[in-house]
Amino acid sequence: MYIIEQSITYLRRFPLLKEFVKFAIIGTTSSVINFIIYYSVTAIWEVWYVYSSIWSFVLSAVFNFTMNKVWTFRNHHFGIDEITRQISRYLLVMLVGLGVNTGIIYGVTEGLGVDWRLSWVVATGIVASWNFILNRYWTFRHQR
Repeated sequence: MYIIEQSITYLRRFPLLKEFVKFAIIGTTSSVINFIIYYSVTAIWEVWYVYSSIWSFVLSAVFNFTMNKVWTFRNHHFGIDEITRQISRYLLVMLVGLGVNTGIIYGVTEGLGVDWRLSWVVATGIVASWNFILNRYWTFRHQR
């Protein structure tokens, strides 16, 4: 219990780190939601895995957007224009992140000869940082 209390005290002193930890928690939860939906729809309902992957991606992305907006970045602007702007920016960040992720995995695996699993770890770390920075300072930026 002492370690948890110390960790919370530490995070309170560094709000940007606290936001990043929340961002990571939402990202991890989103991945779990994605996999559970993907697996369930494919294995239990016997839907083609490609369709399952689309539905699981979309539903986990909705969760990810909503939780990062409200909990991680504490952005409570809910007008239709604001939501539309944020969703557009979020989608752009996600699509560019997908391209960067794919490029890093391919480049590190094929160009440097690194195992594809390790390439995924490298790409995930870089893209998670990219997504955090852009979502914090651009997508969910507090209007002044």
